[in-house]
Amino acid sequence: MSRPLILILCCLVWASCNTQTKREDEAKTLFMEGVRLREQRLSEEAAECFLKGLEQLRGCEKTEKVLLLEGQLCDNLGAMYLKHGLFEDAFVQHQQALICFRQIADSMGMMNAYRNSGRAVCAQEQYTQGKQYYDSAFLIASMMNDQAMLSDLYMEMGRDYYLHTGNLAKGIENVNMALEGGLNDNDTDIAHMTLGILFYYTKDIEQAKSHLNEALRSDRPGLKMSVYQTLFAIACVEKDYRQAIQYHKLYAANLLETETEHSSEAMQRIKAEYELKAQKNELESIHRNQALRLYLIISLVVIALLVIILIVRKKISDHRLEMEQFGRQVERDQNRIHELVSDMETLIRTNDELRRNQQTLSQKELMMTQKIMARNKVMATAQALSEQISPDTLNFELSDNDWTDFVNLTDLIFDGFSQRLLQLYPKLGKWDVRICCLSKNGFSNQVISILLDTQTDSYYKRKTRIKQMKMNLGDDNRSFEEIVNAV
Repeated sequence: MSRPLILILCCLVWASCNTQTKREDEAKTLFMEGVRLREQRLSEEAAECFLKGLEQLRGCEKTEKVLLLEGQLCDNLGAMYLKHGLFEDAFVQHQQALICFRQIADSMGMMNAYRNSGRAVCAQEQYTQGKQYYDSAFLIASMMNDQAMLSDLYMEMGRDYYLHTGNLAKGIENVNMALEGGLNDNDTDIAHMTLGILFYYTKDIEQAKSHLNEALRSDRPGLKMSVYQTLFAIACVEKDYRQAIQYHKLYAANLLETETEHSSEAMQRIKAEYELKAQKNELESIHRNQALRLYLIISLVVIALLVIILIVRKKISDHRLEMEQFGRQVERDQNRIHELVSDMETLIRTNDELRRNQQTLSQKELMMTQKIMARNKVMATAQALSEQISPDTLNFELSDNDWTDFVNLTDLIFDGFSQRLLQLYPKLGKWDVRICCLSKNGFSNQVISILLDTQTDSYYKRKTRIKQMKMNLGDDNRSFEEIVNAV
């Protein structure tokens, strides 16, 4: 009867593995297509592919392959969001990519995710945090000796961090190091644009114009827009207003094209559609899983019922044979129970008698200890002073033997109090221990100060010295008495 159950479980496992493999393959295909579209600057179509890829991975087991693919999809999707001005959404995607790459120890992926996170937070003017991400990416690139990434990082740190934080000299140095290290054509144009802006701010107009004109080789409207904006400012500084008007027209033309290319409305629409779709798919997945669990439960119940029927039939056939043996066994058990009950009653009576004897002994021991304590001269004097302070009670003389006897009796009553006290605070002297024993027995400050033949104020100071210097409890907010009673 277990074969149908095993067959059902095997089918479910096979279907689950087969579905995951298909979804991984589909997500990989969508990722490659998104990368191709991104290279063609079709950012909206690329973002849609990356979103579809992430949707395919939803619910898959987090294997190393899935984590790598999820990190790549998130990192590329974040770059698309960043391009269209969705900086917070971009940062979220890059951070998710960083989490995935960390789990599989992918240094290359972590380096790119750190770099892109730095770009996203710098775009939100969080330059200190951005520098930290850039520094993390730079550290990994240095360990990997990735010269291409180091050049990109030099250029981006000069553009995104040093330019905006006003460290123009450091920015120029970084961008020049990027150019020396080698950049692709597009990044070279960005580097020249950045140098042009940096030199403009340092008032080196000739250097600025030289680099800006180099940057105009680019065919990207966004880059050319920034170049024309800076050239317009330079023309105004040089009072070449005719040229300034020409630069402003070119700036406006490229601005319009850039706004069309980088519009965030379409990207926000795509993002919202896929968030809604993801919620819908999640609900459908929940319903499918519930239905599958229901079918599995029904199958298990049917199998269990069949097994129960077979077991019941066998039990009925065996029951007749067992009834006579069971009856005899019941009779023997009843006799044994009667014997056990009789023994239990005897034990209970014996236990009650022992408890009463123990209580009597405890009371006698307590009374004897109190009588012995009362005979001790220190205890008797302290009790007399507690009841009444008079010339008679003040006329006392205590020897070292009296004090030793008092400490030993206190140990007897409080289970070795002085030994435990000295283990905790070994710096305590003989008289310190006597004071602690008096406090442990509950005598007042006035009585203790009389027994010590000192003023009450002096006794307070002595307690403070004991607590701070010999117990090393100067920062403890408890009183001296609370500390002693806690031992």
